[in-house]
Amino acid sequence: MANVDDVVRIWSSGGGAPAERLSRYAQALVAEGPVAAYHVLDDDEEDRAILSLYRVDRPRATIEDLHQVPPLALSGYHQMLHDLARAGLGPEPTGH
Repeated sequence: MANVDDVVRIWSSGGGAPAERLSRYAQALVAEGPVAAYHVLDDDEEDRAILSLYRVDRPRATIEDLHQVPPLALSGYHQMLHDLARAGLGPEPTGH
């Protein structure tokens, strides 16, 4: 299972955002559930993972708010999940 530091290290390897900001995203993702070996997420699970990242920037956002955001505006959050997947990691499916 990956911890916040592991996630930040993966995201930092791509350059860009400062480690402090990446740490806030990593903390939000890990708080939503474990980050472990990559598994394909269903749409609801992916939405929850994206929402956890989006709430770093918009703390009061709901899933309904997320669905109103243009896809291009969410591309950075999707890229963060993609970067984890490339490293063989991702949010654990909830198995609901």
